[in-house]
Amino acid sequence: MSKNVTDRRVRRTRELLRRALIELIVEKGYERITVQDIIDRADVGRSTFYAHYTDKDDLLVSGLEELTAAFEEHMERHFASRAEPNPVLAAFQHADRQRDLYRALVGRRGAEVLRAGLRRGIEEAMTRRMPGFLPVGKGALPVDVTMEFLLASLLGLLVWWLEEDVRYTAEQMASMYMRLVVPGIQEAYGI
Repeated sequence: MSKNVTDRRVRRTRELLRRALIELIVEKGYERITVQDIIDRADVGRSTFYAHYTDKDDLLVSGLEELTAAFEEHMERHFASRAEPNPVLAAFQHADRQRDLYRALVGRRGAEVLRAGLRRGIEEAMTRRMPGFLPVGKGALPVDVTMEFLLASLLGLLVWWLEEDVRYTAEQMASMYMRLVVPGIQEAYGI
């Protein structure tokens, strides 16, 4: 059997398992899900599940790693395609395109491990991008303080937007976020 066919089967099985986990998180919450629930939903055997993952946490973390990679790829495309890139808009657009997945991962019924992982992914992307937008010099706040403020407020608003299923567009959310934080950042940095 060719490597391509094997890889395709592996990818398909993993996708079935991830999709089953996400659907189950939305339906009944992460803590109440068993491996049996996942394999029943995905229609795969127990040995197939354990050939790919050690437990449901391992499956959850692998989904998060893929989401983080997709988020970073989205950020790269966003920055490459715009004269004036907006990382906040990119974050809201990515969450909007993957709304069901994000809602399952950050929603009230999602696992805290996922929130922490999502936070790390967004933090890594912002840490690489945001310092270029912040002024440096005398009187400037420490970048780590500013980054933590921006990250916490962005994640808080993003999670609220997804959990409450608020019908503002990604563009509207990014615009409102910027209107809330930019004046404070400008004041703090003396711009």
